[in-house]
Amino acid sequence: LQQPDKNSVENSAIDVSKRLVAGGIAGSLAKSAIAPLDRTKIIFQTSTKVFNAKNVIHEMAEICRLEGITGLWRGNSATVLRVFPYAGIQFCSFDLYKKLFSDDDTGHLSSLQRLGAGSAAGATAVALTYPLDLLRARLAVQREVTGARLSYYDALVGDGAFRIRNLYRGIMPTLLGILPYAGIAFYTRDTLNGLAARRLETSALETPLFAKLFSGAVSGLIAQSSTYPLDLVRRRMQTEGYIDLSHTGLKGARRAEMKYVTIAGTLRTIYAEGGSRALFKGLSMNWIKGPVAFMISFTAFDYLKLLFNIQPPAAEDFRRKFSEPPPHTA
Repeated sequence: LQQPDKNSVENSAIDVSKRLVAGGIAGSLAKSAIAPLDRTKIIFQTSTKVFNAKNVIHEMAEICRLEGITGLWRGNSATVLRVFPYAGIQFCSFDLYKKLFSDDDTGHLSSLQRLGAGSAAGATAVALTYPLDLLRARLAVQREVTGARLSYYDALVGDGAFRIRNLYRGIMPTLLGILPYAGIAFYTRDTLNGLAARRLETSALETPLFAKLFSGAVSGLIAQSSTYPLDLVRRRMQTEGYIDLSHTGLKGARRAEMKYVTIAGTLRTIYAEGGSRALFKGLSMNWIKGPVAFMISFTAFDYLKLLFNIQPPAAEDFRRKFSEPPPHTA
């Protein structure tokens, strides 16, 4: 068998690295832009507070009063720490999965293949970066009036013994949610942007700004709305025992009994708190921040690919890497 070309291997590694960096920057920009809304949403998701516009404004004002305006971005460093590799892996793997799933050298994908590529990309990113998402959620729900901050270690481990499985608490609803969420988001955006490219007779990478923004906003709106209850379950399971307990004089103390143990049980508990409306608590805020985040991330990733001169991988060459046996060595 033919020995692999050294330059080809190096070029592939450089290309993947560029995609990871471009995706990481795009995701970090988007998350930082919506961080105040994201933190406020998590506080409502993980409590029994009534969600409405007046209470959202009051909650944000209360955060500013107790922690200063920078408190709205509390936990954002952990968010960026998670989002940079997460978004980089997700965007990069989506491009690669598209080529892997395509039927021919042109890279054409059916709707199901495009949906599958998005779902696989989301699952890959979640599996590799989940402990960082757990850390970010637990830091976001803390409200330290005294100025003493919960350490990253305490946020991940609590006051119990360190266990690897504790780093993945809530991962099942996350995976169940990310499969349709990422699939729908990438499928919708890729399809709408592709339609715009064909109508305007240009490439999908070079569609005008308004087309990129519109396709990103629609994809975010649909994806967020269709998978929201599982996102709520994920937050409850991640943050249980880390909710602000300042009225008791304690910070971050864990409950003696954990009530959010299973997905079905958590859904039942949430439903018992407020009926079907409770399963969509905070969704209206997602209708604002979701489209904005997707607009920024997808658009930034396209422009960064142009800036970094990232070329689409050749479909046949990419599939060959997965199908050929490794070369024999003497």
